[in-house]
Amino acid sequence: MRKRLQFSWLLVLLGLFFAKPAAASHMQGGDLTYASLGNNRYLVTLHIYRDCSGILPSSFDLVCRSGGCGTPATVTTPFVQVGAPVVSTQYCATLTGLCNATVTNTEAYTYTATVTLPPAAQWVLSTAQNARPSTTNITNPGDLYFEATLNNLIAGTTTSIVNNSPTASVQPAFFVPVHQLTSLSNNAFDVDGDSLVYSLETPLQGCGMPVSFASYPSATGVISTNPACTFQPLPISAYSAALPIFVDTDTVGTCPVKTGINPRFFFDARTGNVTLQPGRYLNTPSANGDNKYAASIKISEYRRINGRYVLVGTMRRELYFMVYDCGNNLMPVVSPQVTVQTGTRSTVQALGQAIPVVAGESVSVLINASDRNAGQALALTLAYNAVPGTTLQNLGNGQARLTFTPALGTVPGSYRVAVTAEDNSCPIKGMDTKLVTFNVVASGPLAARAKTALVIDAYPNPFTEAVQFQLSTPGVQVLTISDNLGRAVATVRSQPDGSVRWQPAATLPAGLYLARTIDGSQSVRLLRNAAN
Repeated sequence: MRKRLQFSWLLVLLGLFFAKPAAASHMQGGDLTYASLGNNRYLVTLHIYRDCSGILPSSFDLVCRSGGCGTPATVTTPFVQVGAPVVSTQYCATLTGLCNATVTNTEAYTYTATVTLPPAAQWVLSTAQNARPSTTNITNPGDLYFEATLNNLIAGTTTSIVNNSPTASVQPAFFVPVHQLTSLSNNAFDVDGDSLVYSLETPLQGCGMPVSFASYPSATGVISTNPACTFQPLPISAYSAALPIFVDTDTVGTCPVKTGINPRFFFDARTGNVTLQPGRYLNTPSANGDNKYAASIKISEYRRINGRYVLVGTMRRELYFMVYDCGNNLMPVVSPQVTVQTGTRSTVQALGQAIPVVAGESVSVLINASDRNAGQALALTLAYNAVPGTTLQNLGNGQARLTFTPALGTVPGSYRVAVTAEDNSCPIKGMDTKLVTFNVVASGPLAARAKTALVIDAYPNPFTEAVQFQLSTPGVQVLTISDNLGRAVATVRSQPDGSVRWQPAATLPAGLYLARTIDGSQSVRLLRNAAN
């Protein structure tokens, strides 16, 4: 049987060994996005999140290069601050607005700039400031670098395109409780309906310049002396993009030696969600950075152009994890079941199951959350939501109604809405964030809709070795996979929850494939890339 092992006493000693001196730097994370204004003009937006224990931010310049990292800037322009900074609301109501040098908290700033970017194979948009704060997982913190790319000229052609970058639904600075499993959303919305692929990346301190990760704490701990029992941790030498924070692990084996396996850090490349269970907390000054970790997620946009999927842009989210000790408070729990209401029809389904909706029509979802601490009040929120057409109504007792009405012109595809349940614990509220997925189909005559297969989403797509997707209905179903000429190349079955994983043979060539249910009601196009 696997058990979770927590060595608070050992980690305190390790934390003291790896502790860093205080720094006056201030920026926790953020992202750089852009939106087309027409005629090759783009509005570029910088969101940054300042550590309240650091200094105030200074000015930023937007740098645009069309020739790679080693080339001079093609366009440079200053960013202009928009509006007043906004303090994070994760502290309880009596401490709302708390932002000073003695606490760990976040203050959000927004800046914009307008630039003209003629068609090019790739534009690299960036800004940086020598203001990365001290964190446990990075040595010699220096510049915090923000980057997005725009490919508005299809490589090898004269075809130019217009693109809008994805916009994130949740701020990138997260409070995470020590020794509690927490789900964090990094979901984004793309107004163009492009296919989004999420990946964990090493944070950058400049164009093409990754940071250096610090050593990962490791030691053999004594669990007990009578009977003699020790813990052998995982052989992890340093923090990495795939494991940027110290987390608890599961264990196997029996005394006298138990071995650590499976770090409690999980990443979903389909949604960008991170689920983690921090493994240590040190009661040291906020500016020391002992409980803070930096990470980065890249969101890549693929668009189908002339029968093939083309990379049209990327944006990076610079993340910041702040570990805290929540005492006896337990995080809220969002129910794994929801009630979907379409017109007069009401059905109960799994939270992770996609909900079909016709563009221009409404669907409502009843979501329930519970709290394991007696006497606490619960509320659900759509804070930082980027998906248009969504509203949330709190109904009391941990229940809320999420309504989604996609506009008539909404591009068919999958849209995910991040819903957060929060309690009123003090000083820091406990939170649980979950995604609700909607599959939008085009509006039209009912007869035409009945003949149209529901298009479902796959990840990663394009893929190299294996691809996964989720059918809109649960149950074991048979799917046929055909090549671009209509020839069947495989038959697969979904799991009872409707999930499907296809790993074709290495001999199957790269190309476009179509997976379709036997009744033709659901389909997904899969693009296989050639192996490197």
